[in-house]
Amino acid sequence: MAVAPSVEGPFKKGLPVYAVLDTSGSMGRFEELLNETLESIYEVIDTTPQVREFIHLSVVSFNTQPHVVTNMTEFDDVTTLPTVSCAGTTNFAPLFRKLRDCIESDVPALSARGIKVLRPVVFLLTDGIPTDSDEQWTRSLDALLDPSWRPRPNIISYGFGEAQAEVLGRVSTVAAYIAEPGQDNAGALSEALTSLLNSMVASAKAQELQVAEEVKGFRSVPLDYVDL
Repeated sequence: MAVAPSVEGPFKKGLPVYAVLDTSGSMGRFEELLNETLESIYEVIDTTPQVREFIHLSVVSFNTQPHVVTNMTEFDDVTTLPTVSCAGTTNFAPLFRKLRDCIESDVPALSARGIKVLRPVVFLLTDGIPTDSDEQWTRSLDALLDPSWRPRPNIISYGFGEAQAEVLGRVSTVAAYIAEPGQDNAGALSEALTSLLNSMVASAKAQELQVAEEVKGFRSVPLDYVDL
């Protein structure tokens, strides 16, 4: 990861981060691992002032419907860490609509606290393909990434299990990774979550988004750019 020098100024910069976790039924056997890793992520944020000041984290789970596990503007009020549970299908369209709603609320709230808000970033981890129709989820994705919408997010995705490279390439704007053939799902999930955490720590040091060039056990997926 390249590290850029911090920029000093009269304002404090902040990066809204959405950790989006596939919690469909097929992820059930990884429920404990998901919750253990979430606890580690929160511990790093809570105990590392540089990360806590720069990273504003929201955790969103999704299956048949999305669910905001923790709202980024309420982190200081969290006394007991929530957990995720796995069930249902892998619907992408409601997730993308929920993310747009969250960003429309979160960015002004952070700005009102005197934070210079950088473009939000979404880290998406999934083990499957969308169970809603291509027309449904691509329409919602296009609304989320609308070039005329100023706070449209950067998206980085990690896929394993039944995830398809073509879908990851379409969804992602910065980077997409898919587990190498033969990589077991538990190991792939662990490496993806570690990469997410490392990216947050590196971004806090650089005061801008930093993304790993390589993720152990994964290969990069070419992004599917659409010229408008």
